[in-house]
Amino acid sequence: MEEGGWFEYTQNWEAAGNELAWPILAVAIRTDSELLYTGDSSGQLTTYTLNAAGEALDRQTSIKCAQAPVRRILPLQSSCAFVQSDDIVQVVADSGCRQSKWETSLNDVFVGAAISTQGEEAFVCTSAGSGTLLDLEAGKIVRRMSVEASACAVQFTRVVMLGTADGMLAVRDPRAAFNTVQSATVCSGAVADMAVRDHNVYVCGGQQHTVQIYDVRKLAQPLRAVECDGQPTRLWAAESDLWISHEEGFVDTRTFASECQTMGTAYVEPELQDYAFISAFAAAPSEQMALVADTTGVLYVWADCEQPVLSTGSVPDVQIGLNDMRQCWAAGADTVNFDDERISLSCVGVPQLHEPLLSCMDEGVEYDVGRPVSYVDAGVLSSLKMMDNVGYAPNPRKARRNQQPFGAHSWRLKWRDGVKDDDRELTQGRSKFLSQQRRYGHSPHASGRGKAALAQRAAEGNVPKHLQLMQIEYSRFGVEDFDFSLYNTTKWSGLEGNISNTYANALLQVLYFSPEFRQLALSHCATNCPDANCLTCQLGLLFRMLATAQGASCHATQLLQVLAQRPEATALGLLEDTHGNVMITYAMLAQRLMRFVLEQASSECRRLEADSNQQPRIVERVFGVTQLSTTECPVCHAANSRESHVFAIDLESPLSVGSSSGLAAVLAGGSASVRRAESMARSGRNQKVGLLELVSSSLVRLDTQRAWCASCKKFQLLNTERRVSNMPEAYLALNFPPLSSTLDSTSAASSPLLNASTGAAKSAAAENAGSWQMTLPTAFALQMSDSEMQALPVDEMERNKAQSRFDLVAIVSSIRDTRRGPEHLVVHVRDPNDSAAWLLFNDFLVQRVPEESATVFNDWWRTPSIAVYANARCQPLQGVIQTIAHYHPYKISTRILTVPRSTLDSQQQSATAGMSQRWNSNRSSSNGRMRNAAVPLTKVEAEQLEHGEFQCALDAEFVVLEDARMEVFSDGTRQVHRPAVHGLARLSAVRANGGDLHGVPFIDDYVAISRPVFDLTTQYSGIHAGDLTVGVSPYKLSTMKEVYKKLRLLIDSNCIIIGHGLKHDFRVCNIVVPLCLQKDTMLLYQSPSHIRPVSLRFLYWYFSRKSIQTREHSSVEDAQATLKVYESYMQCVAEGKSVETVLDDIYAVGSSMSWKLPDQKI
Repeated sequence: MEEGGWFEYTQNWEAAGNELAWPILAVAIRTDSELLYTGDSSGQLTTYTLNAAGEALDRQTSIKCAQAPVRRILPLQSSCAFVQSDDIVQVVADSGCRQSKWETSLNDVFVGAAISTQGEEAFVCTSAGSGTLLDLEAGKIVRRMSVEASACAVQFTRVVMLGTADGMLAVRDPRAAFNTVQSATVCSGAVADMAVRDHNVYVCGGQQHTVQIYDVRKLAQPLRAVECDGQPTRLWAAESDLWISHEEGFVDTRTFASECQTMGTAYVEPELQDYAFISAFAAAPSEQMALVADTTGVLYVWADCEQPVLSTGSVPDVQIGLNDMRQCWAAGADTVNFDDERISLSCVGVPQLHEPLLSCMDEGVEYDVGRPVSYVDAGVLSSLKMMDNVGYAPNPRKARRNQQPFGAHSWRLKWRDGVKDDDRELTQGRSKFLSQQRRYGHSPHASGRGKAALAQRAAEGNVPKHLQLMQIEYSRFGVEDFDFSLYNTTKWSGLEGNISNTYANALLQVLYFSPEFRQLALSHCATNCPDANCLTCQLGLLFRMLATAQGASCHATQLLQVLAQRPEATALGLLEDTHGNVMITYAMLAQRLMRFVLEQASSECRRLEADSNQQPRIVERVFGVTQLSTTECPVCHAANSRESHVFAIDLESPLSVGSSSGLAAVLAGGSASVRRAESMARSGRNQKVGLLELVSSSLVRLDTQRAWCASCKKFQLLNTERRVSNMPEAYLALNFPPLSSTLDSTSAASSPLLNASTGAAKSAAAENAGSWQMTLPTAFALQMSDSEMQALPVDEMERNKAQSRFDLVAIVSSIRDTRRGPEHLVVHVRDPNDSAAWLLFNDFLVQRVPEESATVFNDWWRTPSIAVYANARCQPLQGVIQTIAHYHPYKISTRILTVPRSTLDSQQQSATAGMSQRWNSNRSSSNGRMRNAAVPLTKVEAEQLEHGEFQCALDAEFVVLEDARMEVFSDGTRQVHRPAVHGLARLSAVRANGGDLHGVPFIDDYVAISRPVFDLTTQYSGIHAGDLTVGVSPYKLSTMKEVYKKLRLLIDSNCIIIGHGLKHDFRVCNIVVPLCLQKDTMLLYQSPSHIRPVSLRFLYWYFSRKSIQTREHSSVEDAQATLKVYESYMQCVAEGKSVETVLDDIYAVGSSMSWKLPDQKI
């Protein structure tokens, strides 16, 4: 190590079990002790102390201080720290005790926090524009005020400085009642971070590669700019240097002595992993050490010497050493010096007990309290009415009067699960499990009573059964035993919701029922797309499965896993919050996801277009809307315009229509301006508007912001107008804003919209009306006049000569089973075969519903999220889609089976030379390296496949990606909340057409898996550690998309597939295969009088007297064995033997052997 040079002192990485570590979002170093703080995205606050160089950090405390990510840690005096997360700010002691806390309101988050120079006060602000001054010592609120709603960076010295998302720096003076005394635009984008030293403030942000220096006493012009080698993201002002963290992954310094124009000696550049970036940074007050954290949960500690000192005023150790503690234990508690801050209270040992504890009771004082009282159904409680302190509700008619039923485990139901019921209205009284249906037959209570109950529930204002959250129940046979056909009697397939991020199911159904976009996705997925994580390919494969499923239940596991692996989805917050953050609703996530998916599809489908540089692109023509943005200076009247494409129109809140936004007044500063803006917003609450008026106002947006005018050469209040300039060619998507957080009441009178519903519907839902009191128009017209677009009713279309008519085709709605319960999304789409009929998709439940139930919003439990309207005149776009379908039809080429290649071949070849000897010892092969056993299809076989004259035997091996989530009760019973998530590890298919290559595999693919694997299940899968890792595996790996397309090709070619337990294999592979193409030996050899299925190993031994799977499973061996068993079955049928006789003999032999094979081969 060079003298005085910076080096990596140590690294620290902690993960819970086999899971990945949480990204560290905040780090800090105490100024009075050798203590390090870290806060991660799970809300965990952890403290560490240093060891020698190269040794791991010693963890002192680790507490769960919040349910949301920890964003900022600010050390205080007296061994405390001020911690800011999204939903709470709090003072936490180093011991883990919480001293005081302040929570934010619903649908509001903390975006910035700073402490005063003395550390006695803190200033926090929220995304809704609320600022709060806190007294940390007294633990109380000193002052509340309104601040900039877009504030994202805060500094608190003698004044409060706020950096906003639009690049503005506002200075608020406590001596002037925290009014804005100065403001200036400091960068073109959002302010990333600020640092203060003396009277200078250092600001970075936007896309600039500079740090601007301003004098806080005069913000008119910057003093100077510091040129950086990268894009600065975080700043920290030390005693002598300015520390700058860059987005490119390194940290350098500038000396204050040279006015930040000279590089300092400190330089930190950790070796980050792929797709990782710096998420937190801090430097020690002594400037001898720096902390850098990344998004993979790794904490890098860098120093400039072997024994760094974090602070000149710190004590050597926070806690006394282990040897000193043992001496304290030996000497007794009387000798412990509790005035020493290094000594922990754990030095005091536990006394030896000589008397029994109070909890040790005799049997005589114990008694049985009886069975716990079962919960009352939440649907009954929601309709409860009180009179003279006595509650009464309508009889749900599930039991006799004054009788409370006590079903098995019904008392264990938790309120967080929402409304629970036996779903008799939906299942017609039949059992949900196929095994019970086969054993006991169908329930005799199949009648029309369910529909009457549904109508009664809807009339009473409760959530109807078909709109409640659909949950899959699991028997001991797994999810394959659940009868999804009870919830769907149509030919359209639903999507299951028992996996993560299934809020996207509603949006996926909307895209599927858009014929133009569906054709684009199908055409793209059939091309030779090299991107393994291409969203459009996954959409096309999902659409193909939905089109061929014929009402069978499907699931989008593969697409959602690809979405979760995209770093852009994580950065945009599109993934489901595992901690149940109520501030992010599924309705908002669906709107964000729609934009993201369409933007990705627009860039991924460029190769389908004849001219890849044409504007607009084909996806933008299908779902995009051309928007013209014009910015004009009111002083010099200089204007500039630019054109862009948006995929949805965000409707304005009905509360803001007809009133000024007041943004310019707020930015101008002063409490009077803030009160004036608030009064204008309140005055608009009593003005009710229609939905078409809301659409018209959203097509033209007016905004005023303070920005630099190039003509005036100074900052002006520029007027920005955003208007839809062209008529949408195919679809117009409308995003509805949430109103629940802005309204204080949920009555019909408080709704800001004109109620367009019928009198009957309005009277039925008057008591339980929600914020959106309206009826969506099934159609409206758009008129373009004088470059201004206006929405008109359909009956005025001819009179006003409107150009286009838009018909409602899909509605995504948010449903809450209880007022404070979790939400889920459902979608209503217009039936493509019957324009007057509507279809309801609630995950795997699919029903035909009347038009009123889709368009009328009169209940508190349903709010709109997305409405999609289709242009009735889209003939020009139809020609483009037909041209693409002609030149790029959906037809997967057989070359993937005749000349199989993988995008991972280059990575595998580079790692071949460095293959370790471990594989040679564990794998027996002629050259020390096993290869895949597949022999590609010949030209003749490929022609047979294209003509539907091919058949094969298939087997797959799986690994467990996530363990099952279940609840174990005290009586030993278990309730599965979410089953184990399996991933395809190996797929093998052998020929079954006869000839010289009969029984030879033509598919033997190992699937590369990049996500963590919970269990390889080597005994059953034959997969060892490293077999599925690129660059390490001794096999030729393929991506999941490549393997899936081979399986999709076989199904599209009407190939007969032979297998054992195909239902489970196809389910894990996320594909639906028609029953006419399946030859499942497990079902062929299933006796109607026996429930037990016969294993493939026993069937193969019965017919050939040979054993398979003696060591580990091999999918090639299992596929060949399945083919032999199937041929034996066909031979029995050809010879005229009774299959029942053969089955009886198999079960007789198996019972006599206890279904165990002999040890030796016969």
